[in-house]
Amino acid sequence: MILNQKETTLAYRCPACGGVVTSMVGAFSLSGKMFRLKCSCGGSHMTVEKTNDGKMRLIVPCMVCSTDHSYIISNEVFFDSDVFVIGCALSGIDICFIGKDKNVEDAILRSNEEIIEMVGDGNLSSIKNTEKDLSALSDPQITEIIKYVINDLADEGKIYCDCNDDGDFICDIYDEHVTLRCSKCGCKKDIPTNSVISAHDFLEASELHLK
Repeated sequence: MILNQKETTLAYRCPACGGVVTSMVGAFSLSGKMFRLKCSCGGSHMTVEKTNDGKMRLIVPCMVCSTDHSYIISNEVFFDSDVFVIGCALSGIDICFIGKDKNVEDAILRSNEEIIEMVGDGNLSSIKNTEKDLSALSDPQITEIIKYVINDLADEGKIYCDCNDDGDFICDIYDEHVTLRCSKCGCKKDIPTNSVISAHDFLEASELHLK
């Protein structure tokens, strides 16, 4: 008896050349817990890893931030979605596409049209993370970026306090910073929201330690 393995189409935007890199990924491809999708230009690659609890961790290059973003999605979303699109939290630009082949293709075309309209000249590789671009962000947008990263780290269990993995985290929003605190032990951390550079650096945080 031959079983049909689960398959999905995976695509990402290469920050080096601006092209879209696409590949079919099967469950057997991830039998070694890791799959790496490389751009033919040699300038970037995307990594898919199985987590210990059976989810998928995606390490996706970003053509806007010039850094990699980490996302965790369920096995069901990865293999069973018609189409699942992941956007850069800083810019909102779609950087990763997962799902059925035709649906992914259509989603990429729609995203291309949005980007072309955004930059005006159709040159996808021209979208870069410059200081001028970042300075256009408003304080509420920066706050949303901070909240996105905090939620992502909380879902991954990467926020630590004195409660030994049993913290109850609350996010308080102020004019110039966000305070993340544990309501049980009182540990906290202030994260500035009045600095675009600080917000951009915070995107790369892999864990948070409250004191």
